[in-house]
Amino acid sequence: MTKKFHIPFLISFFLLMNQLVFSQQWNYTLSRDFLWGIDSYYNNKEEKAFTFIKPYRLHEINLIKDSTAVFPRLLSGTKAEEKDKKAKAQIEVYPLLSAQGGYDMSTNSHATSDFGIGATVLGFYKDKVAFSVSGYGAKGVYTSFMDSTIRESRVVPGMGYAYLSKDDSLHPQYTHQYFSGYVSYSPNKIFNFQVGRDKHFWGDGYRSLFLSDVAAPYPYLKITTNVWKLSYVNLFTVMKDATHPSGFKKDWLNKYATFHHLSWNATKRINIGLFESIVWQGSDSTRHRGYDVNYLNPIMFFRPTEYSLGSSDNAFVGLNFKIKIAKKQQLYGQLLLDEFLLKEVVADLKHSITGDTAAKWGWWANKQAYQIGFKSFDLFKIKHLNFQTEFNYVRPFTYAHGSVQQNYGHMNQPLAHPLGANFIESATFLNFRHKRIFIEAKYTYAVYGADSGGTDYGKNIFVSYVNRADDYNNYTTQGFQTKLTTVSLRGAYMLDTHMNLKIELGFAYRVEQAFYTKKQMPFVFVGIKTDLGNLYNDY
Repeated sequence: MTKKFHIPFLISFFLLMNQLVFSQQWNYTLSRDFLWGIDSYYNNKEEKAFTFIKPYRLHEINLIKDSTAVFPRLLSGTKAEEKDKKAKAQIEVYPLLSAQGGYDMSTNSHATSDFGIGATVLGFYKDKVAFSVSGYGAKGVYTSFMDSTIRESRVVPGMGYAYLSKDDSLHPQYTHQYFSGYVSYSPNKIFNFQVGRDKHFWGDGYRSLFLSDVAAPYPYLKITTNVWKLSYVNLFTVMKDATHPSGFKKDWLNKYATFHHLSWNATKRINIGLFESIVWQGSDSTRHRGYDVNYLNPIMFFRPTEYSLGSSDNAFVGLNFKIKIAKKQQLYGQLLLDEFLLKEVVADLKHSITGDTAAKWGWWANKQAYQIGFKSFDLFKIKHLNFQTEFNYVRPFTYAHGSVQQNYGHMNQPLAHPLGANFIESATFLNFRHKRIFIEAKYTYAVYGADSGGTDYGKNIFVSYVNRADDYNNYTTQGFQTKLTTVSLRGAYMLDTHMNLKIELGFAYRVEQAFYTKKQMPFVFVGIKTDLGNLYNDY
């Protein structure tokens, strides 16, 4: 962040703030702290909302009649707000702020910091068009784990390219910039069109095996169609492959991806979804391809088209479900297929049952992933006390591709699970909210197989699977087996729900253990910041 950002600059933005108004077409935040109450409300079997695709639009949030489901003031309906609803157009400006400090108590102990400033501009015209633009610059010194991640990927996770501003071999300081925004238009109740640069999350769980908000924002065009008991979403994106050894922005290569999701409310309690996506590189040694018009068709399946084109693009299909077991409980899951050959899957099942090693098993290209999870709201009849537990399983080489440019990633971060592939994981949460106070305890445990001695065992999705160790005898967690445990306790107080501004403090403990090595990282932090969304450090 440059030196021109000073306190008077921040104060001027506060002075520009207006009363909150509601444009039905604005997107709601992706922050999980806000989404718990909404998901709890929509778990009622009489509610027909589609919860798989996030961010929600305020059109969906405004339908919630229980104001305690979300934070105060969001649905307060003051006289000023009622007056503003009559306006045909309005623009609002809000500041973005981050001032957080902490202490990494690992072997490489040191103080950490994260200071940033920016602004969000919101606007709408009547009730059909809305826009949002956010710009943010920050600098920080990070934990030993985060620093090693930045050194390897050259990006600040979830934010953008990492510029080295203070070259300290032990505790370097990085600056980064964050830009997002969109224009949202709904001509009627059936269609919504959005174009912009932002993050997306497709799922009902903590992780998503289809599309998550782990990576930095990217340009997109999204078309949402809601008819009867069906919701159909098309997402067309432009992304960046940043795996070039130089690491410089000038050497990044364009890649493209298209995503489809069809959601069906089969009954009042059961929702079923179908997913497909395809990733392809913008150019290779023989041609410049750009955005392939064949993948702009919003109502087709990609696999037949891919075969008809003679293409080797990276295609995925998936199935998801959500079951409202009771008014306060739900079961959810995802199944993703990257590659699938039935006879090889049968061979793996026979090997698992009989232990027979004579026949071939563990074919490398059986690349699948699945998720199963459970949520309980108002646990023990205590309002806003919530519990969640989730299990994720991803086979080796899933999301990777023979051409590195066509991996399932953007800006050196995965588009799905932050661990990449070749792992099993469980994640468990217990959280509680009272008015503006939010407290959450989290525990995650994962076992993954890392590469060793330059051998690709299938975890790193940013290398070509051509250099795999073997075609057969592959299994999940193969390689340099590592156990990862993270525990955290976090508390927050929302200062302003319009800006997602909160005071936050907490403690986190991270342990990585592999054979005879063990890395431990206790970490404490406190700060005040605008919640731009979910940032992950448990992988």
